[in-house]
Amino acid sequence: MNLKITKPPARPFLNRYTSLPVLLDILVHRQIVLLKPSSWEDRSDSFYLERYKDEKKLKTVLALCFSTKRETFHHWKVFSAGSGGVCVEFDKAMLLDGLTPAEGFMLRKVDYAFINDVVSRRPKLGDWPFLKRKPFEDEGEFRIIYENKGKEERTKAIPIQLSCIRMITLSPWLPETVAKTVTKVLKNLPGCSAIPVVRSSLLETTRWKFAINPIKTGSSQTPEIIV
Repeated sequence: MNLKITKPPARPFLNRYTSLPVLLDILVHRQIVLLKPSSWEDRSDSFYLERYKDEKKLKTVLALCFSTKRETFHHWKVFSAGSGGVCVEFDKAMLLDGLTPAEGFMLRKVDYAFINDVVSRRPKLGDWPFLKRKPFEDEGEFRIIYENKGKEERTKAIPIQLSCIRMITLSPWLPETVAKTVTKVLKNLPGCSAIPVVRSSLLETTRWKFAINPIKTGSSQTPEIIV
């Protein structure tokens, strides 16, 4: 009798692209921080949240954005460009545990729409914080939104367990020698020794090179394996 062995489904993740200083703040203070969307580069996007705040007569609307997709050149270039960029992979369920509507939190994937679709069928007010133009769909964005009707807040810190961090990926533009130093510093932070830290191989992958130009049989060369 042949038994078919299947792998358990991978637990959902959320990727947060940010900078090394922000990563240090996350690890040292064990928290993520929601900020005002007015600082976002995409003004069309932040406009919807500002209008949502006005329509609901809220004193506070804060947000933090993640990606539900694996790394792409677009993610790094737009959200974490330069050698100081990092990607923090969170366990989705562990990160979001305890964030409830009763405490002012909304948790949802972003919907992407064409302008004509929005004009012909106006979205409900509750959908505005999770609506973005179709050209941004490849981001696969997920948002944590926090709102407060009675109190004005500039930031909202959410405590986390470091165990909800699955992996830290350093920028593909960070030199390898510097990446080793940064990895050592991160691993030496209290509670961080078990968190995997890797440098992204997105811009130069030995396995990809080897796939199209395999080393001939009998060669003494051994390809470096980089995931």
